[in-house]
Formats: sequence, structure tokens, C-alpha cells
Amino acid sequence: MPKPTPAAPADVAVSESFDVLLREVLDETSPQTTPDPDCTLTFDLGKVLTAAEHALNSTRHALGPGDTRAYPALWWISGDGTYLMSNGIRRTPNTRDPHGHWPHIVYADGWGPDTQPSTLLGDDHHETLDLTHSTDGPPLITLLRTAHTDGATRCLLHLTHTATAPQLTLTTE
Repeated sequence: MPKPTPAAPADVAVSESFDVLLREVLDETSPQTTPDPDCTLTFDLGKVLTAAEHALNSTRHALGPGDTRAYPALWWISGDGTYLMSNGIRRTPNTRDPHGHWPHIVYADGWGPDTQPSTLLGDDHHETLDLTHSTDGPPLITLLRTAHTDGATRCLLHLTHTATAPQLTLTTE
């Protein structure tokens, strides 16, 4: 009698669900475009902070493409619109809210669902923004919390394209 195959652990199922979501967002069959050299995306700081706190308060974190360890982060994703998203895992990641939106996602102003930022930002991609570790100053979560407390309302993601890779800078106002 053959041995039964053990069920995949819950973490594997959740990880696979995030993989499906990222493959959906980062569709590699999209037409290739040349991005503008520089741009600034504007996000609602309160919503960004909510997504960041979600990531920090989650007990598990999904790995993005190229990530080798799981830690609290915001993902910046360009695909169907462009947005910042918590990588925290608390429930099935493919569950949408009653309005059909993904949980803990903050779209850039003017770049919501059904927009194609590839003409502005280049091909669909993903960047991981570490919330708790920084090599050159306070961690991102500290900057977001301080800016919010000081009355800032906008989070600005500045993107500069270089010969090797896009360079990201985050500021608030």
C-alpha cells in the first residue's frame, strides 16, 4: 500500500498564494517599455503608515522575488497600477475587501488599478523596502511615524533610473 503524501504546511500554502499574487502582478508577458529617467510618486502617508504597521505587527512575512529572508517590509510594485503593499501575512493573501481591493495596499496618486505605469516606470517590477533596518539613518518605520506625528500627509517615492538599476528615495511632506 503506498504511503500517503503529507499535506503542505500552512506556511508553504500561504507562500505559494503570495507567489501567485506576485506572478499575477509582475506579468512577464507585458510589452517592454523604456521608462522616463526620473519621476516622483505620491502616496497618502496615513495609509502607508497603516500598511507598514500591518507588516510590523504580522508574525509572518512573505518573501518577494530575490528576497532571501523574511522581515517586515513594504513592497513597491508596479503592474496594474503602482502601489506600496505590506508583506505581512495574517490571513489568506488573495482575499479582497468588500470593494474588491487587496488588503493593505496604497496606490500612488493617479496610478490606481487599470492604469499602466510601465510608460512612466519601465517594465513591471517589485522592490522590497525594509521597515526595520537601515544602513544610512533611522529605519523607514521611524521616518514614517515621525513624519506622521509632525503633521506630514504625503509620502513621496522618488525614482531615478541609472544605467544599472532604478534608485529609490523616500521622503515625506
